[in-house]
Amino acid sequence: MADLNGGHLVARTLKQAGVGHIFTLCGGHILPIYDGCVTEGVEVVDMRHEQAAAHAGDAYARLTRNLGVAIVTAGPGVTDAVTGVANAFSARSPLLLIGGAAPLGLRGLGSLQEVEQVDLLKPITKGAWTVSETRQIPEVLTTAIRTALTGRPGPVFVEIPVDLLMTMVEDRMAPIPTAYVHRRPVAPDPDSVQKLADLFAQAERPMIMAGSGVYWDDAAADLRDFAEAAGVPVFMNGAGRGSLPGRHPLAFAQARGFALGQADLVLVLGTPLDFRLGYGRPPSFGEHVKVAMVDCDPVELGRNRPLELGLASHIGLTLRQTTRSRPSWTRGPPSSATAVTWSAAPRRSWSWSARDSGSIPARSAASAWGRRSPSRPSFSILRDGSSSSRATAPSASTAWRWRRPCASSCP
Repeated sequence: MADLNGGHLVARTLKQAGVGHIFTLCGGHILPIYDGCVTEGVEVVDMRHEQAAAHAGDAYARLTRNLGVAIVTAGPGVTDAVTGVANAFSARSPLLLIGGAAPLGLRGLGSLQEVEQVDLLKPITKGAWTVSETRQIPEVLTTAIRTALTGRPGPVFVEIPVDLLMTMVEDRMAPIPTAYVHRRPVAPDPDSVQKLADLFAQAERPMIMAGSGVYWDDAAADLRDFAEAAGVPVFMNGAGRGSLPGRHPLAFAQARGFALGQADLVLVLGTPLDFRLGYGRPPSFGEHVKVAMVDCDPVELGRNRPLELGLASHIGLTLRQTTRSRPSWTRGPPSSATAVTWSAAPRRSWSWSARDSGSIPARSAASAWGRRSPSRPSFSILRDGSSSSRATAPSASTAWRWRRPCASSCP
């Protein structure tokens, strides 16, 4: 048995949860936590502003795909951190913000730096709590950590009054829970996997929109395997950027709006249908396009538009299982052919050109978006910046781009 103060309990709980660093700006309401961090071997990273501390905790969470922790003092310390927390909320980043608070016995009397902090943070967090007893510190913190890391990641806030941080308690009276649930992958049901495979089998112009959920689910390899098996172009946003290397023949960065408007099937992976995607509605999306979504958060499914299919599951597991059904639906793996073509509308078609050039692999005509009519004018996605509408050898130094042919050949 040993007597510990509340600050030491905070540090010990964080240490047991695997936290090795905290980002902070020193303040009187949180001083006991620093003593505990020194004892437990948790590194204290001193910042120069609470907003920077929150942003640093957010960045740490994104880079590690684990919990980031920022600790700030009461009142202006917490309010200064609000911008960083709001940013983490939008980015689905598991940030734990711990804020000091006025002593319990002085609540409502106008204590130093007293602010209604929990109500302030609730709208931009997955949960916000205040601790009412020193022995509850481990329980409340582990609940917050589990909430931040389970399902769709996101920030959480825990307020701890300064008198509780200084109060001594026997460690046996404040046990640290060990049952964590850290983003257990949820597999899709077989019927949904088959329906997704059927959608791709029926589509002529499918595309994939890969967002931050691909990163948080660590599903980049599964996305690559799926895209290559299906021969489907991939656009990326948010933390999903980089899921496919920029030089991968199926990774496209420009003309996303044009592709969304012409595709007949869009698979949205781990990104909301928000302003970046025109809320999933025309004119950003075609009027008759089918949209399928895979996201760990069921709240995002069907938000802003009806879906053909919505899966609240792990993105990597979903893509992996769908890829395994490849013989029934894919257009074939990439090969040494030089062009991919597909029809966009009764009077318009375009070609996806990928000529061999160094390390840039070519794509198979078997992975086409439908069949191109040679009598119709075409659009090309090329790696060069020339004005010709014909497919030319790609340049390794430039990005994929959409380019229309001359006006005289356009319908």
